[in-house]
Amino acid sequence: MPAPEFKTQIPGEPLATTTPATSTGATTQTPVVPTYTAKHNGGGRWKVWYTPTEGHADWFSDFIGVSREEAEAEVIRLTEGGAPLVLDPLRTLDAKPASQATSTLDATTLKQPVLTGEGWLCPEPVVKG
Repeated sequence: MPAPEFKTQIPGEPLATTTPATSTGATTQTPVVPTYTAKHNGGGRWKVWYTPTEGHADWFSDFIGVSREEAEAEVIRLTEGGAPLVLDPLRTLDAKPASQATSTLDATTLKQPVLTGEGWLCPEPVVKG
């Protein structure tokens, strides 16, 4: 039995489902339309959720609306092929501060271990005598 033909998918292209093979042996693919829903998040906030499969919703956009009408307008925009709203595309707000270099730290003055870019730097005991 020969292997079925596979259709490669390009990122950003809607997913497709494969229908059973016809009498000629060819399979046809129908695009799956993504499902977006507006859900109340409490405190007067509405968020848009993406549901790729039944029962598995995921919040993926930075959109937060104050009314149901705003959220439904965002759902319509996404359903028509719009990109999700991302307020911080480079995620600079999530960046951690740069760690100190070990060359600037003196291990004899440390009171507790410090995590640096090279690893943990532990305090050295003071030499008596």
